[in-house]
Amino acid sequence: MRLSAQPARRRGTAKCIYSAPLQIDDVQIDENGDVTVSIIAQDIYSKNSAQRYKITLTEAEIGILSANYGMPRPIPSPEGTNFRSI
Repeated sequence: MRLSAQPARRRGTAKCIYSAPLQIDDVQIDENGDVTVSIIAQDIYSKNSAQRYKITLTEAEIGILSANYGMPRPIPSPEGTNFRSI
């Protein structure tokens, strides 16, 4: 998984601030089926700092991603820690 940042209002090049395989410990699924990916990445401005970044997708948004790429729709496993497909 890669995470890049770049200026939003002016021209600028993207800077990769995170590049590593996604780990199961980075993913949490809540009781509603929402999926949160949490990573610690470099700070955009300071080389000596790091920031925690989180993105949360609803079950419907995960379905959109899956449908657009012809993949099975991921849903939480009974344990709530792994994915299974329907």
